[in-house]
Amino acid sequence: MDFQTFYEEYKRRASQHDLDYLKKVTSRNLAAREIRQGEWVDYSYEESIEGWHQAFDHFQDQDMSWIYTNHSETQLNENTHLAAFWVSIRLNGELLGTSNLFFDTFEKVDGEWQLVRCYIEAGVQTPPHLSLLFQKEAFFSSQKSFQKNSYQHIVKTF
Repeated sequence: MDFQTFYEEYKRRASQHDLDYLKKVTSRNLAAREIRQGEWVDYSYEESIEGWHQAFDHFQDQDMSWIYTNHSETQLNENTHLAAFWVSIRLNGELLGTSNLFFDTFEKVDGEWQLVRCYIEAGVQTPPHLSLLFQKEAFFSSQKSFQKNSYQHIVKTF
């Protein structure tokens, strides 16, 4: 499988909370670091999987979706790609104010792609174009509601 196909599958399956898939495509030798408000934490495969598990449980009964915003993708060599992307959360129809910026390195090992390194800047500003998109969506949604209510009022008066 080529990298681009794998990468799209990776984002789709993570968004679907497919923990078994994430276990399969995350290297047991994962090297990872998360920075949040200037504090950093290094973590391993086990801690990564546990973090996914906790996130999936936390949002299980909520109207939540993950929004991936690609920043860049760089082929480092024949079998290694670096993908930079934001993950933002839409919760109950509202975009949360911060996102996480990921720099993930994937390697093809024995013919299979694996996440081998992960660096996260957590709680950063949501990509500006995404915030604007949600503002525009909210505006047009309110306009439709206004138009619908106005139309219903006009119909009732006749």
